[in-house]
Amino acid sequence: MGIMSLLSPTSIAVVGASTQPGKVGHDIFVNLATQGFTGELYAINPKAGEIAGHATIPSLSAIGKTVDLAVIVTPAPTVAAILEECGALGIKNAVVISAGFAETSTEEGRTMESALKSIAKKYGILLIGPNCLGILRPSIGMNASFAKSLPPKGGIALISQSGATAVGLIDGATAFGLSFASVISIGNKTVLDECDYVERCAADPETRVIGLYLESIRDGRRFLKIARDVAAKTPIVLLKSGVSEHGSKAAASHTGALAGSDAGVAALCRQAGIHRAWNTEEFLDLLCVLNTQPPLLSPKVAIITNAGGPGILATDAAETAGLQLPALDPQTVAALKGALPSAASTGNPIDVIGDAGVDRYTAALKACAEDPNIDGVVALLTPQVMTPCDAIARAVVDVRKKSPLMPVTTSFLGGSSVESARAILRAADIPTFDTPERAVRAMGALRSYEPQAMNSKKEPLKAQSPQLKAVTANIFSGRTGLLPDDIARQLFAHYDLSFPKQGVAKNEEEAVRTAADIGYPVILKIQSPDILHKTDVGGIRGNLQSENDVRSAIREILANAQKLAPKATIDGVLVQQFFKAGDEFIVGAVRDPAFGTLLMAGLGGIYTELFRDTAFRMAPVTEEEAYVMLQQLTSWTMLLGARGKPQSDIPALARLIVNVGRMVTDCPQIKELDVNPVLVSESGAIVADAKVIVD
Repeated sequence: MGIMSLLSPTSIAVVGASTQPGKVGHDIFVNLATQGFTGELYAINPKAGEIAGHATIPSLSAIGKTVDLAVIVTPAPTVAAILEECGALGIKNAVVISAGFAETSTEEGRTMESALKSIAKKYGILLIGPNCLGILRPSIGMNASFAKSLPPKGGIALISQSGATAVGLIDGATAFGLSFASVISIGNKTVLDECDYVERCAADPETRVIGLYLESIRDGRRFLKIARDVAAKTPIVLLKSGVSEHGSKAAASHTGALAGSDAGVAALCRQAGIHRAWNTEEFLDLLCVLNTQPPLLSPKVAIITNAGGPGILATDAAETAGLQLPALDPQTVAALKGALPSAASTGNPIDVIGDAGVDRYTAALKACAEDPNIDGVVALLTPQVMTPCDAIARAVVDVRKKSPLMPVTTSFLGGSSVESARAILRAADIPTFDTPERAVRAMGALRSYEPQAMNSKKEPLKAQSPQLKAVTANIFSGRTGLLPDDIARQLFAHYDLSFPKQGVAKNEEEAVRTAADIGYPVILKIQSPDILHKTDVGGIRGNLQSENDVRSAIREILANAQKLAPKATIDGVLVQQFFKAGDEFIVGAVRDPAFGTLLMAGLGGIYTELFRDTAFRMAPVTEEEAYVMLQQLTSWTMLLGARGKPQSDIPALARLIVNVGRMVTDCPQIKELDVNPVLVSESGAIVADAKVIVD
């Protein structure tokens, strides 16, 4: 049993195989009987009859032997008993097509689905569904679904939470340039979820790329662990729907507001090296190119075109895709000059000009294939009146066959004039796209999505010492909501997170004495468990240089609080050592139901939500991963130094990110956390303010 009996069974029983055309059970059995499946087929129906030349059998037990796969297409209330019979007969793989379970959001539906889960666990049954399209395996002619027909045979393993989406991709496979090792509609994910399917498809020798359309992710932590290992060998493409922000209104921190429902997906893709598709078009493009082309060994590619405009568009797209257009080798240039007219360009892009025929394209393609500076080719064509499109397409196919380790993508821009040329390319497994930009982006996907993440090995997290565990338990004991600043300071100290010198003052005189003890300049901040964002109530005054400044500031802060937050409990004013303005960053964390604790780093201070320049990862992270998070930011250039400013202490900020990740991993009591701003200078990173929300 296992992967091959699930994806490549030698015997299948369809339970609920109807003799009436148009019924799902009838159509599935006919699909299996007429589309090339050569294994044993059994139509299970208690009423006598015949379907596609097969006599019906009254029950699974009446078969007299154990089959590899049972496909169940009966009303929801009957499925549990049938699955129990499967278990008793030793059938280890089942697909439940039937709907009417938890997706109905009724107590009855949830109860019936729970029963299926218990039975599958009892007998060790690998259960696909319920409420699904079914499963298809083109290489063995197996269409155990109600899709109309099998798609072309190839290397894509499609795992889809939407049966309708799967049907659309199957039906359009030829037009999209897709070919499949398997198509699995996963339905309600009662027993097997996306993690299980990824593991099984990765073990399938037919699978070259795994494509996932998901509406939900059950266990982001497990998914990360599995996908990180799989993606190192087999590319994974994820199209995740339902990522619009909808949960931020209830968030108490900047991190919670920015996380939305997409941050966990972004972190998963970055950390596991998953190719993320942002829309259906990109999903199709990525599946096509990763299924048919070898890896791009370096970002160095050449563009060949017969028109200047598409060449320029492709050049612009190359930079966005992380590709480089290096100068061609002198020998390549010499060969091109001998084969192309003087008006042609022998740079990169190579412009063979508008009246180019097969000979010029062939010369350019061969020259690029032999150039030591080039590892991939993007071939563009626009159909001029004299352009032999089909012949040029065949030339591309011929060069690709002779250079099988060089990836090639194409864009034959046009309509009916290039239709047959595109068909020639698709038939030879050469991706062809409607636009130059799509061809270039697809080429870029053949490089690792994030090499740092793919090559990084997770450092083992040091277990929290019993002493520290006791300290943190005492800190959180009996507390909910906003953690008082003095308590947060105690917690941070145990994780080497440094605050400026500070003290809480209850009144004006205490504020003056505390400021004198700290030393000027100082900053004053309102202290209240009911005020989350101090600036919103005029609760911060900085760069106070004297006693008079402090007196004036505290009176103003308390007056603002009374006016703008009259119901808030005021614990006093925090008097804190003031640091000159520097780079302000934020490090935060928030709990996510699917992904656990998400760690955030980004541009901080008043710009946090304005610019939303952030990077998320699942905590904890290594120092290497912290560096990658920072490099992902647009504000990374600030840290490197700009306009004569010295480079910031990036190692100190990376260590701070690591330490916050350790803290929130150790302390599950923390629901949300903002360390904002973190003041980063050339000599260190210090916590200027922090907000800890405890659940």
